[in-house]
Amino acid sequence: MRNIFLLISVFMLNSCSDMNNDTPYDSTRDVIFTVDMQQVIQDNIFDIEVDTLELIIDSNNTYNMVDIDNDNVYMCTVSNLIFGKNYSYTYSINDSMEDLDSARFFTVNNEDNVIEDFYGELNPTLIRFLLNMSYQVSQGNFNPAINYVDVAGSFNDWEGTQLDLVENDIYSLVVSDISPGDSLAFKFRIDGDWNNAEFPGGGADRIYEVIQGENILEFWYNDEGGI
Repeated sequence: MRNIFLLISVFMLNSCSDMNNDTPYDSTRDVIFTVDMQQVIQDNIFDIEVDTLELIIDSNNTYNMVDIDNDNVYMCTVSNLIFGKNYSYTYSINDSMEDLDSARFFTVNNEDNVIEDFYGELNPTLIRFLLNMSYQVSQGNFNPAINYVDVAGSFNDWEGTQLDLVENDIYSLVVSDISPGDSLAFKFRIDGDWNNAEFPGGGADRIYEVIQGENILEFWYNDEGGI
């Protein structure tokens, strides 16, 4: 996962376009665009070694996108977008635009202008896990400096996928290879160890049925510490 505050500071210094001097002061905003290319890379639609990705705004303004931390998420910051204005946009691989049922749109907000997309999907079904480890930290059960936390479940063959620290002992993971109606069973683990998993002593798995769109699941590890 990405640290938004770090990315904003990086891209503020490397914007895709410069300020138009004819635009009134404080009427424009920077907008960060991110697009997850993982699925199209796995499907051999996009080759990171040879292919290029572009962002196209209002059909005629084109910006190159880059993967700055090799996580298959490409980014670009566009400056000089008018606060309150509605824009259309799309993404393009090697000058071939993505095939969508309808257009993408966004409105420039006063702040927090971060667009997060998946290539070729308007409203992808995904799960965003948010796991609070602060109680485990306070009890000495988890040290962020040396320990990690993962989630193992039916969606990853119970092999475990590591979560990323996002802020204040909150860990996150986005899973996109799922479909509406899927019933998921899963547990969180410390250091990938089943002996140090949630609900020790054979406690039941967590169960969740996926719905269309973004599924935001927030938990406290072992259900301890939450109000």
